[in-house]
Amino acid sequence: MTTTEGVLIVQVDPEGIGAELQLKPGDRLLEINGVKPVDYIDYLRLTAETLVDLKIRKQSGDLMEFEIEKEPEEHLGLGFDSVVFDGIRTCNNHCIFCFVNQLPPGQRPTLYVKDDDYRLSFLQGSYITLTNLTAADWERIEELHLSPLYISVHATDPPTRQKLLGSKASVPIIDQLKRLAAAGITLHTQAVICPGINDGPILEKTIQDLAA
Repeated sequence: MTTTEGVLIVQVDPEGIGAELQLKPGDRLLEINGVKPVDYIDYLRLTAETLVDLKIRKQSGDLMEFEIEKEPEEHLGLGFDSVVFDGIRTCNNHCIFCFVNQLPPGQRPTLYVKDDDYRLSFLQGSYITLTNLTAADWERIEELHLSPLYISVHATDPPTRQKLLGSKASVPIIDQLKRLAAAGITLHTQAVICPGINDGPILEKTIQDLAA
């Protein structure tokens, strides 16, 4: 049976619970406690319980369910090919300095993915612009206290930031940073400096605003 449902398991720790259940690379994780995980954050959160119900689609096509009793901090020992299971959120900006657009052709395909995913920021330290977050994303970040996050500010002056991002729809970054800070989220910020655009007085303002 060929299927793309669920999350592909690519690694099973031989000393972990998954191995005890005879899970194998090629099996697919469908549900944890009745929930379909959309990313590794869900996986960690849902398995941090004393009782865990797993629904697995075996590589053979057989559907299996397991009831596990464990310590909350005990991991299942499963590895996946990505930490986001529903696809990487890509960048909707057109930054004038975009390093992806400046790459030469013929490199490995992953280098051309313009990721702007808050989950990768939390899990792997990738920098994000906060320009593609939905109301549900904001609620999830605050509810799960996804900290720290890594933010590409570039400039706190709204017109300058819009010019750098190539977007007129960006929300004032300071308002967003204040919201995250109010939720107790630790922020690491960066600014890619483009001479004549966001250096000089604009850079001084950016530093002063962030320091405040």
